[in-house]
Amino acid sequence: MNDPLATRNLELSCTVGSLDNALEAIDEGADVNHAEGAPLFLAIMNRHRTLIALLLDHGADPAFCLTPQRLEKITGREAMIDELVACAPYNPRDVKVEELSAINEQIREKGVTYLVSHLDWDVATRFRDALNAIGAGSSHRCVAEFLQWARSEGGAGSDPMGAFLSTQEPLVAEYRNRYLSSGEDLVALAGSFLQDDAPAGKD
Repeated sequence: MNDPLATRNLELSCTVGSLDNALEAIDEGADVNHAEGAPLFLAIMNRHRTLIALLLDHGADPAFCLTPQRLEKITGREAMIDELVACAPYNPRDVKVEELSAINEQIREKGVTYLVSHLDWDVATRFRDALNAIGAGSSHRCVAEFLQWARSEGGAGSDPMGAFLSTQEPLVAEYRNRYLSSGEDLVALAGSFLQDDAPAGKD
């Protein structure tokens, strides 16, 4: 059954993040794969993990958002949700100096493995995107390459990740050294970015 009104309500729910309304729309006959996965796309755009999970549980097709090659490498529901959330475009308003500074300090203390051993994939990729937004070239390249490598080889967020990284100590150490040697003041870069991004005041 495909009820057009219910489908529109589902899309609105996926935009605003209303789990109860989304579930009600699905019960009323909403098409979770309407317009080549529009509800899932909207949930991803707004990083609503619970709604992404709900849509997947009710038959939403992740192939609208991920390539067949990427889908072949994903094992498990949580890994699928992580991968879909990682597709969300970056919102400049997501730059939070305190969070960025805290993650930076932990990486410097514990190494780049902190990104996948202590953070969920959404936070890790948001940190990566924030580095790019504020113009942290060297740090961003290091983090982006590390996450891509760890994701493709170890499956971020899963138990095998720790075992995988423990067998890759020389490469992990190289990533850490690259990050430490960047010499970029992330807090200053973030402050400058947020100042430039702020709306112009009235004269």
